[in-house]
Amino acid sequence: MRITFAGAAGTVTGSCFFVETKGVKFLVDCGMFQGLPELEARNAEPFPFDPAEVDWLILTHGHLDHLGLVPRLVREGFQGKGICTVPTRDIAQVMLMDAARIQEEEEDGALYTVEDALEALDRLVVSVEYGEGMELGKGVAVRFHDAGHILGAAFVEVQAEGKTLIFSGDLGNRGKPLVEDPSYPPKADVLVLESTYGDRHHPPVEESVEELRRVIVETLDGGGNVVIPSFALERTQEVLYILFRLWRERKIPRTKIFLDSPLATQATKIFERYTDRFPEPARKLFHKKENPFDFELLEYTLTKAASKKIAEEEGVIIIAGSGMCTGGRILYHLRANLPRPECSIVFVGYQAEGTLGRAILDGASVVEILGSPVPVQAGIWRIEGLSAHADQGILVDWTMHADPSQVFLVHGEPQALGTLASRLTDHGYSVHIPVWRETVEL
Repeated sequence: MRITFAGAAGTVTGSCFFVETKGVKFLVDCGMFQGLPELEARNAEPFPFDPAEVDWLILTHGHLDHLGLVPRLVREGFQGKGICTVPTRDIAQVMLMDAARIQEEEEDGALYTVEDALEALDRLVVSVEYGEGMELGKGVAVRFHDAGHILGAAFVEVQAEGKTLIFSGDLGNRGKPLVEDPSYPPKADVLVLESTYGDRHHPPVEESVEELRRVIVETLDGGGNVVIPSFALERTQEVLYILFRLWRERKIPRTKIFLDSPLATQATKIFERYTDRFPEPARKLFHKKENPFDFELLEYTLTKAASKKIAEEEGVIIIAGSGMCTGGRILYHLRANLPRPECSIVFVGYQAEGTLGRAILDGASVVEILGSPVPVQAGIWRIEGLSAHADQGILVDWTMHADPSQVFLVHGEPQALGTLASRLTDHGYSVHIPVWRETVEL
């Protein structure tokens, strides 16, 4: 048995792991690379395996860096079956169709088309629940467990050739309002572990909520706008939930809240279908017919005309994508609000190396947006406690429960990977940081 690290090796995005057993070949995720141009160029590189030989595609969750290349996989010959949780199947439909439309608009050549995305969705024929096992054939079995990252996110337990392999996917933070804490893993021989925040410790969620409240109050009192770049999936819904709670408790001023993202609007509708999966406080709220995704301050701007009108508003909260400011309507709001000292830009999610969001966070005084230089004079905030990713403490604790013989660290930038590797080595674990396309015998 061997594994090829076809993505998320030495970098945060592009998750893709090709596993070959004596009888079954399968992929865990097939995600898109994002960030630096040299990383995004990998999206067009040949796969380090023959898609036609892949029997199964296992998806951990619905973020593009975990499923964004599935249509290309199908286009290049994948005829196997896809397996994921029930919510992930719904999320995949929204995310892949949106990605395909964007691809068709690319001037330098699309990776795939809407037709490819539809064929990819037709491959996702098996939906499972947490704890549910499934035989892939010839002695290989999988079981999905709650990863606590976003709605439907899973880590995957694989039984093959007498070994237990665990692929963490993306592990979640603890204490989140709309997803349960990640489940602990069973004992494993091999652990493929994400490392996004392997070098950081998150503050408690409530501390971060209070920090967000203070930024909102101070910015609105000064006549500025609060601009929140937010991922369409999970982060946006969580921010809406927090804003609803703060408004209901009269802790923020009464002001308009614009959700300026058609994709996030579609994702929010999916969340409304699965409220019974939320942690108890949120579940109870929805059972009382109170809807944090539909309250009087909140306005969904679906059309470009409605989006443009937001520029006429003062003292408002604007939530828009993309979350790392690599495209989408957030660019227009940043161009309008970054030069204004009275405004605040609030980052609530990871900003990958090479993205506009990362440049702003790293202190750039001027950034280029839509072809023009824009001075950065607004207040810049990073609120880490709202992260959907586990921090170093959670990752180490989780690994100790799996107690693997071998750990492979993926899905992290070099500093995070190195720091986490050092911590795990100190605990006695054998740790390897694979390079892109490296193949390892298990």
